[in-house]
Amino acid sequence: MKKSFLSILGGLVLGLILAFLLFDYQSSWSTHLNRAGVDQIVNEMDFDFVFNSSLLVIGISILIFLVWSFVDKKRDEKFLKDHESGRK
Repeated sequence: MKKSFLSILGGLVLGLILAFLLFDYQSSWSTHLNRAGVDQIVNEMDFDFVFNSSLLVIGISILIFLVWSFVDKKRDEKFLKDHESGRK
């Protein structure tokens, strides 16, 4: 549980930082002048940026989880190997 939570949190932090550095976020907005008697400014989110950022966050989270699992497995194997050699 701890490993999955920390890998998601790390992926979120690293992914969002990398997304803002690598991807070009372009806020799109449009102005409607005198529509229904009111001037309106409509702000929209850049869908491509959000989609690519979410893929980056998910990918980094999975990568952190896999690397962490691999390191834990190697550490356990080394511990068992050292323990068995110490018993002989």
